[in-house]
Formats: sequence, C-alpha cells, structure tokens
Amino acid sequence: MSALPNKQPGPDDDGLGFAVDINRKHPVGDQIYEALKQAIITVRLMPGTSISENRICRHFGVSRTPVRSAVVRLSEDGLIDVYPQQGSFVSPIRLAEVRDSHFIRKHLELALLREAAARWTSAKSAEARAIVETQRQAMLADDKDRFFEQDERFHYAFAGFAEREGVWPTILQVRARLARFVRLFGTPSRLPLVLEEHLAVLDALDDGRTNEAADRLERHLDMIFTMLAQLPDEYGPYVTE
Repeated sequence: MSALPNKQPGPDDDGLGFAVDINRKHPVGDQIYEALKQAIITVRLMPGTSISENRICRHFGVSRTPVRSAVVRLSEDGLIDVYPQQGSFVSPIRLAEVRDSHFIRKHLELALLREAAARWTSAKSAEARAIVETQRQAMLADDKDRFFEQDERFHYAFAGFAEREGVWPTILQVRARLARFVRLFGTPSRLPLVLEEHLAVLDALDDGRTNEAADRLERHLDMIFTMLAQLPDEYGPYVTE
C-alpha cells in the first residue's frame, strides 16, 4: 500500500466538483458508486483526494449506508485506498497496475480484431468510421469527455464485430485503470493522432490486411508506454510503482 496522501480537505470543502441527480426509484448505492467511479476515472477527483463519507452524504443528500457500500466497492476496484482511523483517499495511479492492465487489454483486443477481420464487411467499416468522425467532431468542439466516450465506443465495436460482447466487461474493467492515466497525462496534441491510428486500422481491414491491422492496433495501444517514458516530474505525487 502506498503512503498516506498529503492532500486534506478544507473545513468547508463539501463540494466534490461534480453534480449527479440521484433517482430514488433505483438503487442509490449503485448510482453513487458509478458517479464516484466516473469522477475518479475522468480525474475530476484527483489521486490523493480525501473521500469523506460524511462529505459525500451531504453532497448527495443520502444516508451513510449506500455511501459506505460504494466506497467498499471502489476500494475493491483499486480506485480508493482505505486507511483505518485515518480516512479514505482516491488511490494513486499505480504504474505496475497500468502495465498489467495494458497487457490484458492489448491481448484481448488483438484477439477481437482478428476475429472481427474474418467477418469484416463494408457495413462494419462504415459503422467504425462513423464513430471516428464523431470523435473528430468532439475534438474540434474541445469536448474531451465525448472524445473519450467515442474512443471507448470504437474499441467496443470490435467486440460486437467479433460477436464476442461478453469479453467487453473484462476489457472495460482494466480500461478503468488505464483511463485515469491517459486522462491525466495525455496531451491535446495526441488526440488527432488517435484518429489517424484508428483510421489506419480500418484501412488495413478494408484491404484485407489482417496482420497489418493487428500491428497498427498494437502500436496504437502501446503508445501508453511513450506516455510513461515522458511522464513529467511534477506528476510524481499522483503515481507510484
């Protein structure tokens, strides 16, 4: 376990930096879990941020029980560290987990691509290219949330193309660990390159060059190691091995 973060909330700091409307007709604990998880993944809640159950209760206007349940689940996900008698904090980005998660994601997505290639059609290509175009529009609008949503949709599409949608929840679980790293350390100059890399995969598939498509996808996914190598020193407090 990493050292206890230094960041502490101020005495009047009840806001979490995001708002969610709780639907009382659905399980409250699930909604709080999803809201906090998305806030952590999108780094609205930065590594080291204090996660006070009382503060969350006030923020959402709920009792402690669903909040405690959400915190336990996020701890099991590795997104929150719980320190007895001291508090809970958004976990640092653990580079060993980033590497392991990337390994799992890459090998599963490459397998999906190869199976999708055997079923490739012009309709599938058009569907994937429409997603890339939506990404482009999000980039031009400086809508990073939508850009990353569409990025996930692009990769998910191959699970559907391969008729292996059941594999996606496993990929999604490890992507959550990778997404924080990409969101925090990615640069705007990387976004247009992502589009080019997506299109290069599709071009190879359209031409029936499956091995090249797999190579293109692997290089695309491996760009995370370039980001690791270029990690600025000032981000040191947010990461640990």
